[in-house]
Amino acid sequence: MYRYLYYLIQPGVVSTGLMGTALQVGLAFANSFNIAGAADAITQYGLSGQLTSGGLIAALTGAYYSLTQRKVGNTIAAGAGAVAGGISGTLGTAVTQALGWTAIADGASPLLNFTAITTALMAALGSADPSATAGAEQMFDTTALAQVFGSTAVGGGLGAFLGTALWGKKKGSHRAHA
Repeated sequence: MYRYLYYLIQPGVVSTGLMGTALQVGLAFANSFNIAGAADAITQYGLSGQLTSGGLIAALTGAYYSLTQRKVGNTIAAGAGAVAGGISGTLGTAVTQALGWTAIADGASPLLNFTAITTALMAALGSADPSATAGAEQMFDTTALAQVFGSTAVGGGLGAFLGTALWGKKKGSHRAHA
């Protein structure tokens, strides 16, 4: 069991998720400011900018992971692609919310409250203002975080599955055995 879980937390999954985060933030930027007609093109296909930047990038992140890994089987690649897609979708949405490019519903809290997180980290390091109340604000919305991670993980898993199904594994790949 450990061998299978190891593939889900290896550095390749995290770095792929962070690359997907950068892509999602870039696409959200292009959509918000309609760079090169990105917002018009996304709307023309009946999609929203958030759906495209979250779901599409998560699927592409999962596909990229599955196509670049040589040591894992299809099931592990799909699971790790799902984790990479979940990371990219969740962090990308949190960053674009913090930058104001993704709208937050009235009365809802952002996925990650970077101000509260930074205050708590600085207080833990001893470099925050002593009067700052670390942890007084909600640092994240657990339900929304789980929903965004879950939905983008599905996209990442589907992208990884399609990547391995359509293009197959590279020569020299083998499956992990129990």
